[in-house]
Amino acid sequence: MHFKPQLKQDPESERLIPLTKMKTVAIVFLVASVWIQSATPSKLNIRKKRAWIVDSLTMEEEHTGPFPYKLGDLNIEKKVIEEYSIHGQGIDKDPKGILSVDRNGSVYAHGKVDYEEYQKLRITLSKKQTIVAVDIDILDVNDHTPVFNRDVYEIAVDESTQQGKPLVTMLATDNDQSGTANAQFTLRIVSVSPSASSADFFIQQRKGEQTGTISFKGYLDYEEAQKYTILVEAKDHGEKMQLSSTSTVILNIIDKHDHPSEFTRKTKDASDSSVLKKMKQVGVMDRMKSGRVLEANKLVMCLSEEMTDITALSPAMYSPPLHFELTGDVQGKWRLLSDYGTSVRLIKESGVHAGNHQLTLKISDSQGQYSVQTLSLLVCNCDVSANCKEPEIKMNVTVIALIIISIPILLGILLTVCCLITSKKPAKQRTLSVEGSEQFLSPDIKPC
Repeated sequence: MHFKPQLKQDPESERLIPLTKMKTVAIVFLVASVWIQSATPSKLNIRKKRAWIVDSLTMEEEHTGPFPYKLGDLNIEKKVIEEYSIHGQGIDKDPKGILSVDRNGSVYAHGKVDYEEYQKLRITLSKKQTIVAVDIDILDVNDHTPVFNRDVYEIAVDESTQQGKPLVTMLATDNDQSGTANAQFTLRIVSVSPSASSADFFIQQRKGEQTGTISFKGYLDYEEAQKYTILVEAKDHGEKMQLSSTSTVILNIIDKHDHPSEFTRKTKDASDSSVLKKMKQVGVMDRMKSGRVLEANKLVMCLSEEMTDITALSPAMYSPPLHFELTGDVQGKWRLLSDYGTSVRLIKESGVHAGNHQLTLKISDSQGQYSVQTLSLLVCNCDVSANCKEPEIKMNVTVIALIIISIPILLGILLTVCCLITSKKPAKQRTLSVEGSEQFLSPDIKPC
């Protein structure tokens, strides 16, 4: 017979079960409490970070004082200023001690602020979970000079360099507030040494850009100057005060010995140099005078037509666009619809009558070089004549030769005909009485 052992229940074990449950509940409660406590401050922190902007003032950077000076009054109730604690930049945060707020809500400046370091300062007024803020905007003043990236630019330029070709590009920067007049500047040539009679130096700078390119008009003459020193200025557009700086460009001219051999001796006297200079000047002037040429200097238009086009050919040594200008007595007769480009539209006014007209056109380029051209214009009444063009006589060489040869042949034919006509007339006889006797004469035939 088997007996099942009977276990005696310990009263202590009966107490362990509820204690275990209680501990589990306690742990869950503690975890929940910690989670709630940890979550609550984060929400409070979010609330503390949220600040309502209630007012704003301005402050000029680098103000010279005297200090303190008043920036303005806050648009906040006096009760708020008295009950709220005041903190922020310029008070207890960098730049410390620059700002203060009195009980009446007036804000004072106690020192200078650099715009490049601080563009805005924020003051906060807080009470428990409520925070309001006041922004102080720092105004940029013209305290930076435009500066070139080099003090001296030195380059070598060939004497045969064509006008208009870029020689050197300069760069300058201004650290004032971007987009303001204080940061914008203009480049210009202050002086050229020695002064050049054959070359006119100029600098081109596009609006809003920080670079400028130096070029020249005319020609470079090694005999006139072996080196040019050009002083360039960068000046900003500050309203109250304008700042500027300069940089130097040194152009070393290279002699290419492109003149005749009799002038290439190492030792030239004054007369040789003078003759060479005149030769170069004449060559350039000839190119300038020939300059613009019209594609067609003779045009034809009907009296009923209102306009016609004129086109100019531009040599490579000139810089487009071209500028057209009518000169002379053209009031009420002729005008230009557009005066830029390689072609222009000529408008005929009511004062123009049928016939031949001579128009004078001045055609110039962007570098100031120009040429004066004459345009012959035939205006005819096409209602009377369908062909408005002038008759053109084109003589073939063969035809001219045949005409010349035919002239003596025609003369010979005319003489032969004359003789034949005369010979067919009846012969007339004459009688001559000599001492009472009569004699018969031969017929009177006259040679042709």
